[in-house]
Amino acid sequence: MRRDAAAIADSITASTPTYSDPSTFPIATPWSTGELNKVLFDDIFPDGVLPPNGRTAAMRIPAVKRARNLVCSAIAGMPLKVADAAGPLEPAIYAARYRWLHRTDHSSPRMRTVWTVDDLMFYGASAWWRDNGDDGFPLHATRLNRGDWTIDADLRVRVHDQVVSDEQVIVIPALDEGVLALGSDAIADTKTLYAIVRDRLANPVTTTELHQVSGADMTDTERDAMLDHWRTARSKPGGTVGFTNRHIEAKFHGQDSDATMLIEARNAAAVDMARMIGVSAGMLDATTPKASLNYETRTGRNQEFVDLDLAAYMLPIESRLSMDDCVPNGKRVFFERTDTTAPAPSPTGPAHQD
Repeated sequence: MRRDAAAIADSITASTPTYSDPSTFPIATPWSTGELNKVLFDDIFPDGVLPPNGRTAAMRIPAVKRARNLVCSAIAGMPLKVADAAGPLEPAIYAARYRWLHRTDHSSPRMRTVWTVDDLMFYGASAWWRDNGDDGFPLHATRLNRGDWTIDADLRVRVHDQVVSDEQVIVIPALDEGVLALGSDAIADTKTLYAIVRDRLANPVTTTELHQVSGADMTDTERDAMLDHWRTARSKPGGTVGFTNRHIEAKFHGQDSDATMLIEARNAAAVDMARMIGVSAGMLDATTPKASLNYETRTGRNQEFVDLDLAAYMLPIESRLSMDDCVPNGKRVFFERTDTTAPAPSPTGPAHQD
């Protein structure tokens, strides 16, 4: 087991940076959303069927990208510290004994936090590889790419498909199964909505009827040829102008109502994505049906953002790192929130090392 663990540790050290995009994972993993998946999907399923809703597909939704970046960057800006019953430890003690929390050798601690929160948000769990000291507590901790580890049927952690000891990894479970598991319907609906919007951009007048008002009835071939010609002309530059003869009348249906519906639908989709990820709709520039203008200070807004939105991702990390296998009994790990919620943050920002 020691030799296997050393080989795994070496492969982690020599691998790509810990903040690499999970969409680049090998096709063998259940989290892969690469091009090979897309090719296979297109070969098997008929046209019009949307591909699976992986992380990359979700991140293409503007509301998801904004919410993810807001949450991850805000939490990454709060350093991890250690406290006991008397309060936060002295800086000298904290810096010397708990170096693994505020300093990493292969990437910055902020980026480790960013991708840990990303894992919790999309997949419902994250994991860190740990190197322990003689006392059994971590000396170093590096985030594992989400496709590099899994939990098997025997509840054993596997890294690069090898069973590892529980003392070698820190598995951080989220509050739920993650956006990709629970938000698949909402993501699919939003992708469908954006496909409709793209079609509207190519064809600003959605429902056009070419109505024959006189002359002999057209054959199916003549009718199809006319419709194809009209659609082709509409999609070209200058296609907003068309021509009909005295036998054909162009009628347009539902322009105003359709435009209003699409605007409301896009706002509703943004609100749904905000709810799925766990941030307020206002943070994504979306409005709820009964939204109103309320006066609030920047301090109050930041405090609410931390207490109600970020807590869902900070709590699992703080709770797991406060367990007795990470810090001695009687001590706890917490995010330093002062610079995020204080009226006047320190000019140099919170104390970070890398």
